[in-house]
Amino acid sequence: MATALRAAGTGVVVISCSDPRLNPYQVLGIDPTLTTMVRNAGGRAFDAIRTLVALQTIGAPGTIAVMHHTDCGMSHFHDSDIKKALLEVAPEAKTTIEAMGFGEIKGSIEDTIREDIALLKASPLIKKTTQIIGLAYDIKTGILTEVKESKPEL
Repeated sequence: MATALRAAGTGVVVISCSDPRLNPYQVLGIDPTLTTMVRNAGGRAFDAIRTLVALQTIGAPGTIAVMHHTDCGMSHFHDSDIKKALLEVAPEAKTTIEAMGFGEIKGSIEDTIREDIALLKASPLIKKTTQIIGLAYDIKTGILTEVKESKPEL
């Protein structure tokens, strides 16, 4: 995978989950001094766009890799669970909390990777020349699979 990412010839940004079981540098076999990592709960793109836009301005990332993994906490704790917990902490912020999304993963990680690829490609803030790829990592087996933008035909 590192060879394919390096072949792009431009900077690479990887969006991945903040789960400590996932070390994207190790999984991808890439040099941490040559790749920028954006990590958040679930590795979701909507949460990373502000950072991606800043990075496009500061540098020249030509590739964005969206990497999700199996057994992600965001597949076990949904937005409603997080909102309920937050309302106990800050009931005065009910309107704000109810309007928030936290990046829950309801279906397969392949589906959420496709959602994130589509979100990035549709964003007017992400340069249209940016290559966007999807990667699914199986925590138990260590297998990394490229996820195509559209579902394969049955």
